Amino acid sequence: MARILIVIFVFVVSACSLTSSLTIRGKGNIKLQQVDYEEVPGWEKDDHSKALLSFLNSCEKFASMGNSRLIGAQIGDIRVIDFRDVCDIGGAIKGMSSKQAKNFFENWFAPFKVSSKGGNSNGLFTGYYEPEIRGSKVKTDTYKYPVYAKPKDSGGSSYSRREIEEGALADKKLELLYVEDKVDLFFLHVQGSGRVILPDGATVKITYDGKNNQPYTSIGNYIIENNLIKEGGTSYDKIKLWLKNNPEKANEVMNVNASYIFFKITDKEYVVGAQGTPLIAERSLAVDNDIMPYGFPIWVNTKIKNKENTGYSSYQKLLVTQDAGSAIKGVVRGDIFFGRGSGAEKMAASMNSLGNYYIFLPINVVDKFSGR
Repeated sequence: MARILIVIFVFVVSACSLTSSLTIRGKGNIKLQQVDYEEVPGWEKDDHSKALLSFLNSCEKFASMGNSRLIGAQIGDIRVIDFRDVCDIGGAIKGMSSKQAKNFFENWFAPFKVSSKGGNSNGLFTGYYEPEIRGSKVKTDTYKYPVYAKPKDSGGSSYSRREIEEGALADKKLELLYVEDKVDLFFLHVQGSGRVILPDGATVKITYDGKNNQPYTSIGNYIIENNLIKEGGTSYDKIKLWLKNNPEKANEVMNVNASYIFFKITDKEYVVGAQGTPLIAERSLAVDNDIMPYGFPIWVNTKIKNKENTGYSSYQKLLVTQDAGSAIKGVVRGDIFFGRGSGAEKMAASMNSLGNYYIFLPINVVDKFSGR
């Protein structure tokens, strides 16, 4: 109890020291402009206790690192030691109310609007999920599309998707499992992890273990350029349905994306992001990790299609940067993890909107950048 009282006292003291005038120009194209919490759209409406749990997962990762380890990516000189206090205090209030969690973020972090140095603060927000597909441990007439492990030699990673699909890795003892549907397998590659449901009902969990040395290319752009879907646009659902309904053309279209993902079997119940932390549905965000750092709270301000698919609703939540992806590139670019199963798939498919975000920096980091 004494520790909690101390924490609450420090909340009051620390809040008085913040201003909203600092501009941080990072190493690359990133710029941060400090704002007040009143300027963060929808801040009052979120359940901040869920974001705190996600942040504490990143704190566990920081706990395994040395104090001097740089973790600021292109933002600049931010080190693990800069997070020690906020992680300790966050751990002390774990399990308390959403209001207490909100107070924690408000008093120990300062929000900064993220933009390019040219001033563009808008970017694309998409979604991803953990798919479930049907498969087998042995090849059969039904289950014939292989899920490959990462080749042990570097040469095996140089093949394109087309070359791999045409047998470049066959008979090299890299087949982990076989699945029923090649389109479902393609989207498993896009998501980066998933669950394979075996004929007896057992589940095998697989996760990302590397990729080939080929660039990611969106097949949606190819479909648009070649006018393959005549009506209704090229949403995720429509692309997936078109591929399944046009098996004679599906390979050609999917092979436009030369990138190919390799997997490994895991016994972990949860999905692990690129930071090495468990991902929490709608509380974990994939970013361009060449620009944005892992483990930082991020307020996402975008829109999502409503359940009736008749329009859009505001999507404003506090997430934590814990993952990356081949297609996630740019200063303002986010991919929201929606969890597992068909419901998560629908949510992920509904997220494809422009928006902006705000990164939260610990107040001691703010003091360091401002020279206080």
